[in-house]
Amino acid sequence: MKRKFFWNFLAISSLLVMNFTSLNAQNNDILDSISKDMNRFNSVATITKQNENYQPYIISVFKGTQLEKLGISNLKEALLLVPGIDITTDNFNNQTPIFRGSNSLAYGQTKIFIDDVLVNNLFFDAYSEYLGFPIEMIKRIEVVRGPGSKTNGVNAYAGSINIITYAEDFKDFESKDRFIFKYGSYDYRMGGFIKKFKTENLNATVDFYYQEDNKKLYAGPDGFSQGSMSIPGLYDNTGLSKTGDAPVWTKDYSLGLNLKYKDFSLKGRVLDHTQGSAYGINLALPQDKDRLKLPSSYLELGYDKTINDFYVDIKAGIKYDSFNSKSKLGADGEKFMDYYQYNLDGTIENVTFNNGIYGEHLAKQRTLYQSTYLTYTGLEQHIITTGYRLIREETVDMVSKLSNWDTGDALLVDYTETFPFFDKNAKRDIQIFSLQDEFQYNNSLSFIYGFNYEQTSYKNAGIEPRISMVYQHDSKNIFKGIYSRSHRNPSWQEMFTANNSARVGSTSIEPEKVDAFELAYIKKFSNESSLQANLFYLQNKNQIYNSATDPLYRNVLDTDIHGLELEYTGHITSSDKLYLNYSYVTGTSNIKDTRAHTNLSNVAHHLAKGYYIYDINDTLSIGGIAKYVSSKDRITGDRREKVPSYTTFDTTLNYKNYKNNYNVTLSIKNIFNEKVIYPSAPNTYTEDYEQEGRTVLLTIRKEF
Repeated sequence: MKRKFFWNFLAISSLLVMNFTSLNAQNNDILDSISKDMNRFNSVATITKQNENYQPYIISVFKGTQLEKLGISNLKEALLLVPGIDITTDNFNNQTPIFRGSNSLAYGQTKIFIDDVLVNNLFFDAYSEYLGFPIEMIKRIEVVRGPGSKTNGVNAYAGSINIITYAEDFKDFESKDRFIFKYGSYDYRMGGFIKKFKTENLNATVDFYYQEDNKKLYAGPDGFSQGSMSIPGLYDNTGLSKTGDAPVWTKDYSLGLNLKYKDFSLKGRVLDHTQGSAYGINLALPQDKDRLKLPSSYLELGYDKTINDFYVDIKAGIKYDSFNSKSKLGADGEKFMDYYQYNLDGTIENVTFNNGIYGEHLAKQRTLYQSTYLTYTGLEQHIITTGYRLIREETVDMVSKLSNWDTGDALLVDYTETFPFFDKNAKRDIQIFSLQDEFQYNNSLSFIYGFNYEQTSYKNAGIEPRISMVYQHDSKNIFKGIYSRSHRNPSWQEMFTANNSARVGSTSIEPEKVDAFELAYIKKFSNESSLQANLFYLQNKNQIYNSATDPLYRNVLDTDIHGLELEYTGHITSSDKLYLNYSYVTGTSNIKDTRAHTNLSNVAHHLAKGYYIYDINDTLSIGGIAKYVSSKDRITGDRREKVPSYTTFDTTLNYKNYKNNYNVTLSIKNIFNEKVIYPSAPNTYTEDYEQEGRTVLLTIRKEF
């Protein structure tokens, strides 16, 4: 009934807007421009913000220079300004943005692109290692909410994030060389640069940054207190539980290269990301020096050319990413089942590890891909795009070393062959075919419709359609209606993890699927001032979940989610900038096999965010950010109190010296030291994951 209602609602809305009056003649020129760049919302039109509101997506765009004036330090802080986006974390401190309350227990719900290159890692299908990407390296952030954001061979289940670096260069919007230095709380230090080289036919950009901190956050009691490493009747380790500071420090360096020579391009990046072991792989509070490495590197070659009425876009690339952990997994004196003996002869013997359990785990993945897309503009009022994307994913190296299971000696033994933590032969092939038509019915009404068809070497997603309508009543009033279907393939952690008491993979799980219905109305007051209202309804099927008491990954939930988003951009005076948004989300989850219904868990029903920038004069400006996150219900069976709400305020002072072309920014974040909590899973850390309080950041930027 709900599906039928929304189909009818969308159809009726379409008929109503089709009968509105046509656009005024004086707007024809800009509407012609809008239709031409409809297929790329990250074009010059988006930079100038002329056509952003007319794109067939629910999109928010943030300029890097404006975020710098607000004291935003990195990508994570920027995403927290977007309507409907919250952040969650886990025992790895693998932080991930949650779009519109969509499965807060999974990764891969959204896709992230850097200069149009997909960079989600293969192990988690996440991108926590890129959330620290310095804002000074980012020219623009485009965030599309909803699964209809891509039809060119990439399925974005809940949305997509496109990071545009300063490699992008357009006439009148040329990027400059720059140098950046930052210092802040937790001994945070960052240094980096952007350098451009240009000739008649060659455009090259190199960016580099290094950053580190010494962050530790209060945590505990750890998961041992809840029996996470105990089995009744065999052994009890609850008395070994600890409370202390979790090592969540980070150390990153990244080198990026973008080359454009005539019709050929090369995009590459190496990111070496190392972080503390946070809350422990097995939920035991680790040592300060324990670490997790999540390196990422890619190289993509491209060729694009317009030939008469045809535009061809060919890409081929290779990407490497790894899960690489070296950590103390268990406390001194821990008792544990002798898995090695158990696997060989079926016996169960306990081993005491007097000096604790240690482990080194490596799973290195390689992704090869090739895509070809052809766009034809020879039909009047139509732009047709079709093509394919081929992907080969595989594990190329795996190492599993642990303390000796026979003797309890802390000295590491290589169990790569006899007791692997991951399937060393894991591989997956994916073929995606796409077809899309952009139909400009008239200057007021346009449609985009098409589909992706995907096959994999495991479970197929099948045909996934998308249709979007944009109606421009006039230059001040725009209406949108969108229906889209998409999916999320299980991550490799969910499919191929083995011999682990906290998580067990399964290759039989189905992809998560979503049908999304979205309506939007945009009221433009001026070129720099607008109000957007969005309604959405999401039908999520086969959501994947595991728990401390049931570590096997399974398709557990079907979830219906609906809500609204309000987003305002404008001014109070001619010398300021005001941005406000509010999001509301609610829904129910149906637990498979039991047919029990529950409220959305670990989801904030209300989010309110905003910022204000005031230019005191040409050289000095002040800014402020406010964020409110409401309380969150616990997962069914978790009897703890709700995750508490919180409100934070940031303030920033920015000085620009035009003579020497440098900026100095001083920001104070979470001014009132509000307690910010990310929820922990049941039977793990009972007091959740407390985040940093008040922090200070000094930034110096120099342009050449």
